[in-house]
Amino acid sequence: MAKTDTKIAGSMNVLLDYKKGGLTLDQAVDRFGKLTGLTPDVAEKFIRGLGRDNVVSLSAKKSILESKSAAE
Repeated sequence: MAKTDTKIAGSMNVLLDYKKGGLTLDQAVDRFGKLTGLTPDVAEKFIRGLGRDNVVSLSAKKSILESKSAAE
């Protein structure tokens, strides 16, 4: 059975939580930096490169709503 490194698993969990919107950028940078040993500025640059799943474009949503009301 493979042994799991808790720091690697923890780092992955922090990144997934941030990506899903469960952590703020500051929280993710703090936790990721502590787990990996990266400086806060390097950790922030890494995390900022990730996309987030919980972000909705307001202009896209407005277009959808306008097209629905025009169809009615």
